[in-house]
Amino acid sequence: MIIKNRDALLSHGNVVGRRVVLDILEAGLGAPDPYENTRKLVRVEDGKLIVGLPEFSQPPGRPPVLFDLSKVGKVYVVGGGKAAQRMAKAVEDALGDRIAEGHVNTKKGDKILCKRIEVTLAGHPIPDQDSVEGSRRIVEIERKAKKGDIVFACVSGGGTALMALPVPGVPLEDLQEVYRVLYFGRGANMPMANAVRNQLAMLNTKHARYVGEATLVQILTDEVPPGLRVHMFRSADHKSAYQRAIEVLKTNECWEKVSERVRSFLLKGDPQYGPIRPDETDGKPHYNYRVMGPEYMLEAALAKAGEMGLNAQVLVSSMSDLEAQPIAEALAYVAQEMEVLGRPLKPPSVLLCGGELVVTVGDTTGVGGRNQEFVLTAAQRIEGSKNIVIGSADSDGTDALTGVAGGIVDGHTMERVRAAGIDVAAELANHNSNPALESLGDTIVTGFLGTNVRDLRVVYVGAGG
Repeated sequence: MIIKNRDALLSHGNVVGRRVVLDILEAGLGAPDPYENTRKLVRVEDGKLIVGLPEFSQPPGRPPVLFDLSKVGKVYVVGGGKAAQRMAKAVEDALGDRIAEGHVNTKKGDKILCKRIEVTLAGHPIPDQDSVEGSRRIVEIERKAKKGDIVFACVSGGGTALMALPVPGVPLEDLQEVYRVLYFGRGANMPMANAVRNQLAMLNTKHARYVGEATLVQILTDEVPPGLRVHMFRSADHKSAYQRAIEVLKTNECWEKVSERVRSFLLKGDPQYGPIRPDETDGKPHYNYRVMGPEYMLEAALAKAGEMGLNAQVLVSSMSDLEAQPIAEALAYVAQEMEVLGRPLKPPSVLLCGGELVVTVGDTTGVGGRNQEFVLTAAQRIEGSKNIVIGSADSDGTDALTGVAGGIVDGHTMERVRAAGIDVAAELANHNSNPALESLGDTIVTGFLGTNVRDLRVVYVGAGG
């Protein structure tokens, strides 16, 4: 079972509705492991290394690439992100002792699975010294690669922090402060945050810089469904990456909050540390593959709801960059509309949402995460309902800085809140959702899941009276 505290979550409240929501979450959260697709992508047959499937290639449709292993030099495996080790393990299982060396950074809390490939458990969402040391090791391995060698780079969400190797002149503590003031303090969306963070780090999106003439095979677990425009952040095309980073910091009123060293580095705009230039990739054997994305999680959840005889729809595949509290209220309103008026779906019904909401914490000191804040907010709106249950969980198993994946609430939650003496409004104002839900026994515990395709939110409306 993925949800480890299922029995406790079914010990109170709307047990029938909770079971439905937990079953759907279980199915969805179990689907986006990238291991099997990576095994399909990388295989050895009759002395040939075969890499690729048309449906995984970027752009789609490219036929597999064949390498004669008797003519291949050394094979290296590197990478970083919450799903990086699962992809690396698949490559390791395909190639075994043909791998000369490897290193991946994954999030603290993951179990070390690889044997030939070294693994560093690093800091996320705030990078730490382990992020730095593991990233140095990755660059060291990449720089060993020569023409005729193959470098597999396994990358997923979370890699920005897990592969945070600061640029010269910017110490780790300065980079950590950028993360705090921009992403947490101001609630900047991921592209805006990365527009700054990627210019202050030497690795992450820059593997091609270090592998020279070697063949580079990049394997990606993606956070965004294919074809969707998810993020609103845009910057003028004529601006350099450094100018965009400065623009983001100033727009979010963070320019004076970051260190002088950060400001000086961005103002200098040294191209040798900037984005990959065309001359670093043109004509070189580089291949990109996308083996996992949020659609796998959503489709599995939708299929499970269908098996249960529910009217089910994916409302939106990637609702991202919006504040958790107002979105929770809006979806709770929709749940009430279904319960009372039977629209947009007639009960028993389920709406599913993916994506990554935000919680702008500012100077507050509470402990929580976007999924827990979402359900605790929704609890107020669905109070008294005999039919509505709402659950939300992070696909990686950890909601922000807490040790839980998310939470679940129903129409009985507020009654239990008052009995426990919890001031929900005050807790939400302080973004302190975790202690409140923990005291109610309503946090969802999965442990680290080794993937990262954002969140799964389940809004269930039963057909009872």
